[in-house]
This record gives sequence, structure tokens and C-alpha cells, in this order.
Amino acid sequence: MKKITAAIIGASGYTGEELMRLVLRHPMLELAAATSRQYVGKRIVEIYPHLVEAEMMSFTAPELTTINADVFFLAMPHGEATPLVESLLKTGKKIIDLSADFRLKDRNRYVEYYNAQPASQTLLNLAVYGNPELYREAIAQAQFIACPGCYPTSILLALAPLLKENKIKTDSIVINSLSGVSGAGRKADLALLFAECHENVKPYSVGHHRHIPEIEQELSRVANQPVAVQFTPHLLPVRRGILTSIVVEPRDKKSLPSQQEVETGYTRFYDKKPFVRFLTRSLPEIKHVAWTNRCDIAVRVDSRTSRLLIFSALDNLTKGAGGQAIQCLNIMMGWNETEGLTR
Repeated sequence: MKKITAAIIGASGYTGEELMRLVLRHPMLELAAATSRQYVGKRIVEIYPHLVEAEMMSFTAPELTTINADVFFLAMPHGEATPLVESLLKTGKKIIDLSADFRLKDRNRYVEYYNAQPASQTLLNLAVYGNPELYREAIAQAQFIACPGCYPTSILLALAPLLKENKIKTDSIVINSLSGVSGAGRKADLALLFAECHENVKPYSVGHHRHIPEIEQELSRVANQPVAVQFTPHLLPVRRGILTSIVVEPRDKKSLPSQQEVETGYTRFYDKKPFVRFLTRSLPEIKHVAWTNRCDIAVRVDSRTSRLLIFSALDNLTKGAGGQAIQCLNIMMGWNETEGLTR
């Protein structure tokens, strides 16, 4: 079968690096272009020596008129993708955007949390939210995908089975997530220096993290009712990975589900979902999902407090970004969902 060509716009950041790694090793894809304003003209292996498959390629300028590709991955800073999406949609190209510009359907909430001009409502309505475990059918028919954020992915997958079945209260969900340093992007920042991060864990953006409206939007969509969460992110001194812990209350404390009931529900919900692994004998750990497109989930029923404890772990650069984008493309193209993601 003939390969299709892929361009990565904004390829020099951590997400762009992950996309290049996956595209270069995907049996059905050929990397047509990798753009970077910072590194125009430099060979890709000068910046990322491990990407030996791109030894003869150089970074190019992000000029769409000079790039010929079938699918475009946009790994650009928030606020920069809209003009490119408008142009690419007219040409019929497949678009997978990894910024937050098209995730939120409420333009006012985008302004509130990103302090920037939102995309038009028309474009927002065209974008399909790229969570394959929940929206596979819509993704299969889509031209334009808005890839989820890494924190929202770890949270949505952890809570979806309980919300779908209306098993828990939707106004008392408490979420704590710990993320590796790469989640902040590839940039010079005092707070991200080794001496500041090493041997330290700290909360940040308490009560107003940018992912809160996305988390609440998608949880509400699954629950088919408004969902409010208390979300606290923490910076963890590892390169990649997210560990999320969630505390929820059952809809009716008098009928707290058994451990077996919960495990049966999660196993059934994620049956034939190749990148979600539900654990019954252990708890998720970052080291077990690093460099994979898998999300590990576990649940414990705490009969003492009549609460449910949910845990998830994923790689923020793979399942939380580049890997999920490739998973979406596989579905869009009618390929095996795991193509290029299991090696």
C-alpha cells in the first residue's frame, strides 16, 4: 500500500520531536517536511541526533505554499494555528492540531483561560475532539482533529466509565495530577531548570490551570450533565509522564459499589480499546507507560470513607500528545488503530 506524506508544523519542540519519532517509524507514513522558525536550514539530526531516519532532512520554514503533504500535524504555540487551518481546510488536507486553539467550544472560556482571541465558532464546530476511546466514529469521518491536552486525557479516560453510567456525584470531584517537566514545553524558564526541579515536587496554577475548562467540558459531555472539578497540577522532576489521582463520591453512599462491580464496569467499557489497560492487581506507575501510547488505570473502593479512588498514568508526550495524534490519523485513514504505535 502506498505511503501517505505527513508534514509537522512546529517540529522543534518536545511534541514535534515526538511526532517526528513516530512518523519516521510508521510503516504507512513518509515525513515530507518538518518546520521550525528557529532551526531553518539545520539538519534535523543536529538538533535531535537520535532521529537517524531523518539524517538527510533539514528543518524548513513554515510556509504552506512550499510544503506538499497529505496530512498536516500542527504542533505550534497556542494562538498560531488558526490561519493555517483556514488555508488547509480549503485544500482538503487532513489536519491534526495539537494546540488548545480548537478544543474548547465556548469561545468565552478560551479568552478567560488563554487570554487570547479564539478561533471562529465555525472552525470550533468543525474540529472533532481527538479522543479515540470515546469518539472513534466521529474521528473516522473527520478532516480536522483537535487533539486533547495531556492532563485532560489522563482524567477523561479515568472517569469516563463512572460518569457514563451516572455512578458518581458530578460536583465533588477532586483531581491531583503530577506531570513531568516536558509538559511545560521546550523553552528556557527559571522554574524548569534542573537545580529548581530536581528533588522537588510543587503545585502550580492552582484553581486556574488552562486545562480546567477542557476537562470540565469533556467530562460534562460524557456525563450528559454539568461537571465541576477541583484540579491541582504538580510539577514532577521527571522528563516525561503524568500520574493522576482522583477522589469521587458515589451517587448514593448507601449503595457503594463493590470492587468487583467497578472492575467489571471498567473492563467492559475499555474492551477492545488497545491503548487503555485496566489494572486489578497493581496501581499505575509512570515508568510502566513511558515511551508508550498506553494509559494505565486502576480503581479502589474505599468502604471506610465511602469514596472511590481512581488512578491513571500515561506518557504526556505520547498518549498525551504525539501518539494520540497518530492514533487519530490511523482511524481517519481506516488503518489498524495500533499501526506504528506498538514498537
